[in-house]
Amino acid sequence: LRGMTYLEVWVKGPKEDLHSGFWGGATYNPALALAEILSKLYNSDDTIAVPGFYDDVVPLSDAEREMIARNPLTEEQFREATGVPGLWGDERYTIRERVSARPTLDINGLWGGYAGPGPKTIIPVRAGAKLSSRLVGNQDPHKIFRLIKDYIESIAPPSVVVEVKLLTTGKPALIPFDLPEMQAAARAYERGWGHAPLFTRGGGSIPVVAELTDRMGIPVVMMGYGLDTDGLHSPNEHYSIEMFERGIETAIVYLEELAALPR
Repeated sequence: LRGMTYLEVWVKGPKEDLHSGFWGGATYNPALALAEILSKLYNSDDTIAVPGFYDDVVPLSDAEREMIARNPLTEEQFREATGVPGLWGDERYTIRERVSARPTLDINGLWGGYAGPGPKTIIPVRAGAKLSSRLVGNQDPHKIFRLIKDYIESIAPPSVVVEVKLLTTGKPALIPFDLPEMQAAARAYERGWGHAPLFTRGGGSIPVVAELTDRMGIPVVMMGYGLDTDGLHSPNEHYSIEMFERGIETAIVYLEELAALPR
């Protein structure tokens, strides 16, 4: 699982909404300043521009890349699952590697100014954005926040005030595939589905997994039954009854496999 740093960026300008006819041309619009800042988060080669961002990333080994390649995500599958017209990202990595084993920095929301029906010619007081950064390997969520914050403040135009707030964090978690408990899960999948599972990395974040591993020193086995087409976090997120029922059956078998492990 990838970790996460979630933050909020505010860009503040005038003391109140200004008439763009009276004050436009001499007042730096906070919405424009925010757009300028966000446009500098990535380099032209689609890598993250924040200095030091990749310093603690553990490179994928040949064995890990081979493991991930056993569960490929083709461009056609990607387009069908997401509905986007084309690919984007660091071309040194496969699609599956980009969405599961590499760090990211995404804009989750934008706001600022008037967005109602009809015109309202203002320069807004402020504009804002929510950003999330998915983390891998040895990346520390709080260090990443400091790096992003320092970078945003360094590129902010001097004619506006910028505030960067940390909202939440979560550490990444990487569970070895050769653990007895993980191999028991593999046998449970094979019994429940009739096929051996393919190990891969999950691109999402579940902070409690790393907390349990670090604080209690016990392995956490992740057993997923969702599909790429389930629309996670979208208005029509869904999960099929078949996967639900077969997931229950597999979980029952997993308990049997765990009980058979040497103590």
